[in-house]
Amino acid sequence: MGDKKEPVTEESVLLELPVPYDGPVIPLLRALRSFIQKRETFIEQDEDYQMRILAFIHSVQVGAGKKSRSKGKKRSRLDTDGEDIEDEGAEGNTDGEIRTNLSHVVAEFLRLKFTRRVYVKTLLHLHDRILPKVNKPLMLADFLVSSFRMGGLISLLSLNGLFVLMQKHHLDFPQFYEHFYSLLTVNVLHAKYRARFFHLADTFMGSSHIPLYTVAAVAKRLSRLSLYAPAESLPLLLTFTMNLVLRHPGLLALLNRTTEDEDIAHDPYLIEESDMQKCRALDSSLWELKSHQSHHNPEVVKIAMMLSSELPTIEFDITEYLETSTEEMIEQCLAKPFPEAEKRLKRSDMASFLSRTPVLNELWTA
Repeated sequence: MGDKKEPVTEESVLLELPVPYDGPVIPLLRALRSFIQKRETFIEQDEDYQMRILAFIHSVQVGAGKKSRSKGKKRSRLDTDGEDIEDEGAEGNTDGEIRTNLSHVVAEFLRLKFTRRVYVKTLLHLHDRILPKVNKPLMLADFLVSSFRMGGLISLLSLNGLFVLMQKHHLDFPQFYEHFYSLLTVNVLHAKYRARFFHLADTFMGSSHIPLYTVAAVAKRLSRLSLYAPAESLPLLLTFTMNLVLRHPGLLALLNRTTEDEDIAHDPYLIEESDMQKCRALDSSLWELKSHQSHHNPEVVKIAMMLSSELPTIEFDITEYLETSTEEMIEQCLAKPFPEAEKRLKRSDMASFLSRTPVLNELWTA
């Protein structure tokens, strides 16, 4: 007589949370929801287990991507009480039921206090691995809005999910552009997720319903940032800002108002003012962009020089500049041939220069 098989317990399955899970998912989702509620303190103290829950949520399949089993196939499953009972096949695992139970798990999971690593991982794929699978996407609004208001990297990563809710599910968030404006600092130009940020910003700044003062404030803030930005981000900043002008002709006044003698001291723009209506961007100009016409990098100069001629009718493709690094920019410069006249000074020119500069002449000939 063989050993009696030990029944599968709720605790053992939930602590393991295998991914991928090849059993019926609905009973496990129900059990996981209850487990999170009962063991909240334990979970909040165990980062690895938080990551395991997140990986399991990502792995749950719904819709066309879900693998189904043959109808009528008998197999053992775990219900919410940990009892070993029979499952009548895949017909019970309907998309609607999976979405509902997964939504309950997600709601409980998002109430937990995450470590920063888990928080970042959650936001990174919330828009594509969680949001499309819950039955009521707007249930994620509170989590995303509170994340967006935190500032820094967390705010940046919440943009994707927030934008999906606003665009596809009609989330009403009137303070969205105000908070987005606050993210426009030099830090975002150095951020690991700079490409994602500007890709999204390019999309939601394309709406024709945005007030002109909002677009002007964003364009002016980016223009000012270009004075302090790392060189590799300048082509992106210039093309992004010029695209705003092309989309919103009302901003042409900010270009036409530009004069050579403008500088920060005489600029009416109030960069410290968080209210876009009061920052006086519409009274200012985009003189900072023209200042790059004398930049050391020829690519930056090429783009900036367009401001002094007729603007193109087609928008710039910013994807070309989203992930440009310092190394790539240097390689691009070195790859271009230098005219012979610029490679070296003529000996006669050098002699003439040194004769007028005794100290340098002494050092040069020493």
